[in-house]
Amino acid sequence: MTTLAVPLPSTESGRAGLRHAIRSEWTKLRSVRSTWISLAVIVVAGIGLSALVSNVEATRWANLGPVDRAQFDPVRFSQTGEFISQFVVGVLGALVVTSEYSTGSIRTTLAAMPRRTTVLVAKAMVVGAVVFVVTQITAFISFFVSQEVLTAHGGKALPAGSSIVTQLRTSVIPVVTLANGGAVRAVILCGVYLTMLTLIALGIGFILRHSAGAISLYVGLLLVIPLVIGILPSSISGSIEKYLPSNLGLAMIVVTTRKTDFAGVLLSPWAATGLLALYAAIIVVLAAWVLARRDA
Repeated sequence: MTTLAVPLPSTESGRAGLRHAIRSEWTKLRSVRSTWISLAVIVVAGIGLSALVSNVEATRWANLGPVDRAQFDPVRFSQTGEFISQFVVGVLGALVVTSEYSTGSIRTTLAAMPRRTTVLVAKAMVVGAVVFVVTQITAFISFFVSQEVLTAHGGKALPAGSSIVTQLRTSVIPVVTLANGGAVRAVILCGVYLTMLTLIALGIGFILRHSAGAISLYVGLLLVIPLVIGILPSSISGSIEKYLPSNLGLAMIVVTTRKTDFAGVLLSPWAATGLLALYAAIIVVLAAWVLARRDA
C-alpha cells in the first residue's frame, strides 16, 4: 500500500491565498450599494457637522469668558463629525460580516478559502483600509473647512509652528493651521479612531453573526454604557470613564483640555490610541478564535 505525500502549503501559497481573499473581499465590498451610502454619509455628515459646530462656537465667542477663550479648541470643533461617523463605520464593519451570514454566502466564502483566519484578515484589511482612507480625507477636509468658517467670523491665524495650547489666550477667534502643534496629530488620529472602531464592529459581527445583535452591542459600547456609567457616583464613574472607547476617541482628537469638562476623564492622546488598539486587537483575536471553532 502506497502512502500519498500531501505537500504542505508553502509560505508563498499562503500569501497568494491572502491576495486572492483580499481581491474577493474588495469585489464584494464595492459591489454593495450600502457601502457607498455609508461612505457618502461619513463624508457629508462629517464635513457638514464639523462646519456647523465651528460656526456655532464662533458665534458664541463674544460671550465667552477669559477661561473659556483660553481653552477654545478649533481643532476639536473641526472633527466633531466623527460623532456621527463612529456609528456609521460601526454599521459598515458589522454588516460586512453579518450580511454574509444572513444570506448564507459565508459558506461559499469559507469553502473558497478554507483558512478561516485568512478570511477574517482579508475582510479586516479591506474594510479597514477603505474606512481609513475615506475618514482621513474627510478629517482633513473638515479641518480646512472649519478653519475657513472661523475665519469668516473674524478669526485670526495663530503663528505658524506655535503650540495651540499656549497661543489661545487671544481676544479674537483663533484659527489654526496644520503647522500649529497638535493639529496634525489630532486630524490623523481621528481617522485612526474610526478605523479601529470599524475593526471592533467587524470582530463583533464575526462573534455574534447577527446584524441586529452586532449593531446593538456596538452602539451599546459607544452610547449606552457611557450613559449608565455617567449616573453612577462620581467616585466610581470618574475612574472608569477615561477607559471607555468614546472617551478614548475624544482624547485622541482634543488639543486643549477644558478643566471643567475633561479633568480626570481623558488619557493622553497616545495612551488612548494604544488602549483602543488593544481593545480592537482583543476583539479581533477573539473573533478569529470563534470563527475557527464554530460551524458556518
